[in-house]
Amino acid sequence: MKYINLLVGIALSISSTFSIAGTTLKYPDSDSGYISIIKKAEKAGLADVNIDDKQKFNIINDNKNIGILVQGKGWLRDVHPVCFIGWSADHRPNAFFMQTMGADDWETVDCDKVQAVGIISRSDDKNIKIAVIYKINVRGQYSQDYVILGIKDGESIFYDKNTTERFQNSYIEDLVAMRKEYQRLISNNK
Repeated sequence: MKYINLLVGIALSISSTFSIAGTTLKYPDSDSGYISIIKKAEKAGLADVNIDDKQKFNIINDNKNIGILVQGKGWLRDVHPVCFIGWSADHRPNAFFMQTMGADDWETVDCDKVQAVGIISRSDDKNIKIAVIYKINVRGQYSQDYVILGIKDGESIFYDKNTTERFQNSYIEDLVAMRKEYQRLISNNK
């Protein structure tokens, strides 16, 4: 019995070491930082702005909380649903805001909801990538669309347009398939 307990203890200590290193997403303990993101969405012309409580995450990089990634939705002219991504960090509360489905490059679609948010890069990758998978409505037909974010200098978020465009029309339906395809693309480009 002591031998089994020892093996379990060793396995847990090894797995916890790997979970501390790298980048992870964790559900936040508080709602701090959301007011500035909502104000930014309203300033961009969105009304009835809501933060998706199921799709907000602290981003932990090398055991340090670098900020909160928030998904939200609002309405443009009360008829067109637009999703957005907000990023808030203690030292930069207005660091990043981007309208996604329903605006800019995606203005011809209606944003239904965020289906998933997750890290698609390997834990040892220098270039951390976070995928957001959306359910969208295009003239009565539902499908998926994607936005890929990167982490720069271990503490700020940016929109990765090139990687996002690689996934357009790919028909990937979940994070597992996207992670596998992204890692395949990276391996082929080395």
